[in-house]
Formats: sequence, C-alpha cells, structure tokens
Amino acid sequence: MIWSYIKSRLAAFREETGGTVSIEFVIMAPIIFWAYASMFSWFDAYRQVGVHEKAAFTIADMISRETEPLDDAYIDSARDLSAFLTRSSEKIDLRVSVISYKAKKDEYGLDWSEKRGNITKLRNSDVKNWHDKLPGLVDGERLVLVETKMEYTPPFLYGLVRENSIRTFVFARPRFGPQVCYNSCGKPS
Repeated sequence: MIWSYIKSRLAAFREETGGTVSIEFVIMAPIIFWAYASMFSWFDAYRQVGVHEKAAFTIADMISRETEPLDDAYIDSARDLSAFLTRSSEKIDLRVSVISYKAKKDEYGLDWSEKRGNITKLRNSDVKNWHDKLPGLVDGERLVLVETKMEYTPPFLYGLVRENSIRTFVFARPRFGPQVCYNSCGKPS
C-alpha cells in the first residue's frame, strides 16, 4: 500500500509541468549573463590591442618624418599623444630607438634609445642579433623602433580574461633623411 502511494506520487511529480520555465530561467540566466559578459570582455581586449597598435604606428610614422633632432620634450609629447590616441587614463610606457644595420658584421647597432615610464632602455647588446624581429636592411640603413606597453584591465573579470599588458613593437624607416637624431646629429650616442 505504501509503495503504491509513493509510486503514484512520483508519477504525478514526473507528469507535473507547472513552473518549468521559471526553473529553466533560474538555471540558464547566470550562464547566459556570464557568456555575454565574457564575450564583451574579449571583444574589448581585442579592440584595445588594435587601438594601441594604431597609436604606436602613428607615433612611429610621426617620428620617421622628422628632419630636425628630437629632444626630451618631443619624446614626452609623443607619450602624451599615445595616451590621448588610446584614450588611456593611465600613462603609457614608451621607448623610441633608432637602430642601424652593419652588413660587415651582419648585426644591428643602436644609434640611440629613449624611454618614458616603466620600460628599460635598449642597449646595443639587446639589438645586436634581432634578425628575427627586424626587417632586412642594407648596410648603414636605419629604422625607427617604437615600443609601447600599457596595463589592461577588462571591464568584467569572469575568469576568461585577466589583467595583463598590451605591448607593441612597431618600426618605420626614416622618410626624409638617412637618420632621425636625438639632441644633435653627428656621431650616434
């Protein structure tokens, strides 16, 4: 008797469909919200990387067109311009370097390097064997290298994207002269 009662109650529970939509909503709503927030965070991260690279290309192109020696104020302004172009409330780390190629030794040499922010200055030993990072150059040819770094925090932190830095590595050849100088032209510093 008791088993038949339990069996009939279980059958009635199985056949009952009232409240199914509410239960499905309670289960699915957090999953859908999490997926939407994650997609938004991923999209924003890719957008920010694109904006950051475009700003670095702009700075590299701007410097490559200079015919007069650059100074500290110019590099400071380039950093400010980069922050403006990326709409960053934080300061962006910027390193501008001019690198030349020596065909006799088949190595790159550093003419000069200036930095702003929390990034190290390049040394000649750093760029010496950058054959895999830099394009092929002819003997004595130079290029302007602009590197930037910015810490990025996504709008939603749901385990898919965490805080990390966006880095760029952009180079351009000098356009109107054989080199871009810092403080004075002549012997590279």
